[in-house]
Amino acid sequence: MSKERVEKLGRRDFLKGAFALGAIGAAGAALGACAPQSGDGDKGSGGGGAGGGSGEAEGGELMTAEKFNNATWSFDVAPEPVPESEITQTITSEVIVIGSGVSGLVTAASVLNNGGQCILFSAGTKAVSRGGSNHAIGTKTQQRLGLVDYTPDKVVNHFQNEISRQGYRIDCRKWWTWINRSGEAMDWITDIMDEAGYTTTLEVPYVDVDGGVFSIPSGAHNFYGPEIDNSANNGEPLLTATLEKYIASKGGEIHYTTKAEYLVREADNTGRVSGVIASNADGSYVKYEGSKGIVLATGDFSGSPDLMAKYCSAYQDLVSIEGGDYDAEFQFGGLMPGDGHKMALWVGGAWQHTNPCAPMIGWYGFPAPESDMNHPGILLNKEGQRFMNESSTSVYAGYTIQCQSDNAVYTIFDSNFLPHWPTYNGLGVNMDLLGTQPISAAEKLVEIEAGVESGGWVKGDSIDEVLAQLDGLDVENARKTIERYNGFCDAQHDDDFHKTDKYLLKIEQGPFYGAVNTIGPSQFLATCGGIRCNDELAVLDKDNKPIEGLYVVGSAVGDSFGTFYNFRVPGQNLGMNCVTQPYLLGQRLGK
Repeated sequence: MSKERVEKLGRRDFLKGAFALGAIGAAGAALGACAPQSGDGDKGSGGGGAGGGSGEAEGGELMTAEKFNNATWSFDVAPEPVPESEITQTITSEVIVIGSGVSGLVTAASVLNNGGQCILFSAGTKAVSRGGSNHAIGTKTQQRLGLVDYTPDKVVNHFQNEISRQGYRIDCRKWWTWINRSGEAMDWITDIMDEAGYTTTLEVPYVDVDGGVFSIPSGAHNFYGPEIDNSANNGEPLLTATLEKYIASKGGEIHYTTKAEYLVREADNTGRVSGVIASNADGSYVKYEGSKGIVLATGDFSGSPDLMAKYCSAYQDLVSIEGGDYDAEFQFGGLMPGDGHKMALWVGGAWQHTNPCAPMIGWYGFPAPESDMNHPGILLNKEGQRFMNESSTSVYAGYTIQCQSDNAVYTIFDSNFLPHWPTYNGLGVNMDLLGTQPISAAEKLVEIEAGVESGGWVKGDSIDEVLAQLDGLDVENARKTIERYNGFCDAQHDDDFHKTDKYLLKIEQGPFYGAVNTIGPSQFLATCGGIRCNDELAVLDKDNKPIEGLYVVGSAVGDSFGTFYNFRVPGQNLGMNCVTQPYLLGQRLGK
């Protein structure tokens, strides 16, 4: 068959049997922005090491480290200030929030809830959301559903382990503030959703049978009502729509189709950030002034080829879409254009300390019996070799697949594989009987047979017949590898990678099935971080000094993740940077 991917949905939709492109919970905010006075982009202060040129530069000159580190990038250059005569309106409030994603809406709602004044504006035409998982610890929803042990005092080891997985290349204060205060923030959100007639529920955990190395706790909160039947993937729009109404009920304002162009920093770009210049859909300009603060809730920078080249270069080849669609939600291959990042740099803000920035990539190309689990059968590279212990999470597997030729991965299994399909380690159903339901082996077989019909899967009466249909695969080596693997299954011991014997299932009973998948733009979700800030979300300069009046929330919060977003804490970015931290910032600015 042609070398096309097995189509997929999000990380939980495989449990419902989907093989079409879908979405994973992650933060996506809307907004455009730019800024006036030119800054140095924090050259040499934590931003200059990753990616970029090799070989000859423009004009035939060889690129060097000195030239790279001292280069002026497109995002370093601020736009010319708009003449005062072209600014048709000045709008004032205590707090101005830029961006209508979850983080911006939560910030505005919290400011208003604490007695402050707030106006939110966005380049998009609506409130946007992505995914549906909001991770929190020690909530009343967890208490209601019997998860009494998932509290800050009892999760220390789990999160110390997670911080270690990030190489400690993060601002640990941000994590522990979230761990300690997320229960309070999520309970506040839960009350708002209850009042609107929606229920807050939890995703099922993943219990790793092989020593708990990859176990995932049930901390991801979702929302459902009569409008939806899958809260894990579709619940977040309920939250953003509810927050829109909440903001209006508290006297706040939301202005759509208004794009931030640049920030206004007083005292010749050395004083307080007091405002932002924005453009309306008709081309006119408006100035927003915030007496207490300007909050950047502008999303990630994965839709900026230049920012990706400098700050996330290892993954720039996964970008297929240049940002600029501020209504984008479930969009893969590039999301937001990094407008807030650029605006912060133009007024002297620094890039985060950790470099390169962490990518958010999800691979869910083959069926797996549990949420976030990797396909537990055999995985082969183009050379026909196994390359990992398949007993892992799908996201970790995805990064290993990127180390293989052409980012390609193959699987082959037989008719005895699906009857071993478990159902959530005995949990049976999702919390509150909502969200993704486990499916039977018979239902899964129907899906795979449909995949055969559509060309996503191949089928044969023998292993050789299947191998012959998998383009690019070294058939001879693959056959030898499967024979060796079957020997491990007979012995119930994996001599090569020591995979747990629970998933050592022999490939011997026809008919047989196979597929090829590749890691590419359709698995690239977003970038995490970028703007340097302290644990109270104040934007910092290159000397780690706060820039008065300027704050950041959401996916742009710097030094939140040090390696990559691994989904072992489902909904952490939403729960930490888009709910808890904005909730706390709103308290501080509102009071």
